[in-house]
Amino acid sequence: MGSKMVGSGPQAPGLPRVGAATARSWAMAAAAAAVRVPAANAEAAAWTVRGWADVAVGCFALDGPAAFGGLDEVIRSVPVASGGMHAARLRSLRRSAGPVPAWYPDARPVKGAVRDVGSYPWRAAALIAQFGESLMTAAAGLPPGPPGPASSDGQLAWGAGYRPLPSDGHVTVRLPVSRRLARRTWMCLPGLPAPGTAVAEVPSTATPLAQQIWRGIHEGAHLDHLAALSRPDVLQGSGPAAPSPAEFGAGLLVAESYAMAVEILAAVECILAGEGLAVWQLGAGLVERATRLPGGTDPAAEFADLPTLAEVYVLGPLELLVRATAGEALPLPGEITGSLRSRWLAASAAYPPAAAFGLAAAGLISGRGYGTGS
Repeated sequence: MGSKMVGSGPQAPGLPRVGAATARSWAMAAAAAAVRVPAANAEAAAWTVRGWADVAVGCFALDGPAAFGGLDEVIRSVPVASGGMHAARLRSLRRSAGPVPAWYPDARPVKGAVRDVGSYPWRAAALIAQFGESLMTAAAGLPPGPPGPASSDGQLAWGAGYRPLPSDGHVTVRLPVSRRLARRTWMCLPGLPAPGTAVAEVPSTATPLAQQIWRGIHEGAHLDHLAALSRPDVLQGSGPAAPSPAEFGAGLLVAESYAMAVEILAAVECILAGEGLAVWQLGAGLVERATRLPGGTDPAAEFADLPTLAEVYVLGPLELLVRATAGEALPLPGEITGSLRSRWLAASAAYPPAAAFGLAAAGLISGRGYGTGS
């Protein structure tokens, strides 16, 4: 599934060569998209810098100074003074191309207050955590399942059986940056054949099982989503050097909603297939997302100043599984929502606890549109 190339900064060929103008154009378009976030004040600043760090991963993969030059230009024109840990990540990636420009945001905490998580997301988080715990309990009574594949492409191939609309054609790029720096490894890049999707393979300290689920299910779902959006009728005029609308801002909220919905579906289908280890890991992942919210029992520093993004990991999948729609921000292609919905209904019919979870989710979101808040 897919093809593999090695990128290691300016010393290796990496991805197919693109001209300096194309690389710069892509970086500028992506960096500008990263500024358009559905948040305000301190949260907007933190989210913008986080997006720029994700753009920097793509610049690194393109193996040339032109891409970083485009990122530099946008950052210079959109002054953000500080970005906390997101700025530290951005600056570390930028150093691969030379000294960090003076106008880059520094790693001081973002100035200003960040809103609290609303009551509605907390209720969604409690439901997600409860279901995750029930999955982990159910896993104890299942066979472990076959040994998981060790390679990135093998993990994606394994996960394809549990994803509603699996895609092919992505390029896997090995990058010598840590998972701590490359937080989002899925992207659309110039210089690739259709659908133009790429995923970075980076060193990770996660367990092999966690990597199998993360790559095979969650990141695989992102690649499927990108591939569906790359169709000309969906792109609506975006040029070949433009990022996917699913990579930043409101589009990213929809992307994470979909990937989380696929995780929940995969957990139930893994129960039906008797893959106990995968069920346990997927259940543990749901509990982790539910408890890491700012102010939660196990808050994640990465989301301390990003409540809107943290909330969507628990709000979005409920909305998609019950309504099969992602609202007005970025409608999911019909083949994705249709396949997700039909698979979920079939899995729920075969596993009654999933049906009960779906009913509880429907009750929670009843009368509410897609979104966050109290």
